[in-house]
Amino acid sequence: MKDEYIHQINILQNNFNILVAKKFEDKLDNQLTAKQVLLLELIKQGFTSTKDIADKLNVSTSAVSQILNKLEDRGYIERNFNPQDRREIILNLADKAHQYFRDLAALKLQINKDIYGNLSSKDLKQLKDILEKIITIADESDQSNANN
Repeated sequence: MKDEYIHQINILQNNFNILVAKKFEDKLDNQLTAKQVLLLELIKQGFTSTKDIADKLNVSTSAVSQILNKLEDRGYIERNFNPQDRREIILNLADKAHQYFRDLAALKLQINKDIYGNLSSKDLKQLKDILEKIITIADESDQSNANN
């Protein structure tokens, strides 16, 4: 029975994602891959070196560099020399990335208003509590896998 619920949840999540993507696809630059967005998010959070990003994601610096090259070619990031150590390159978001994040923030507000805004406070609290449980379980699973 539990497996059937999980299967139904996966279908519902996919359907929700498809509906949201269809409704809002014209509102955001959808030319970015999930990995590119992840790297932009990390740079926005303050990760300014290829090595720091690679360490955070537990991947090779060359894998990160390949994605960063594409982001730089498309005008989303800038690479600058560290004035204190010219051997070090500092990653910064370019204007195009800042615009992407402004557009994303506006999109999130619209989704909150159009979709989540139609749920009752009780439903929103229940959804929040369940998502927090899922995140805790996923985090514990990730930590246990890292220790093995």
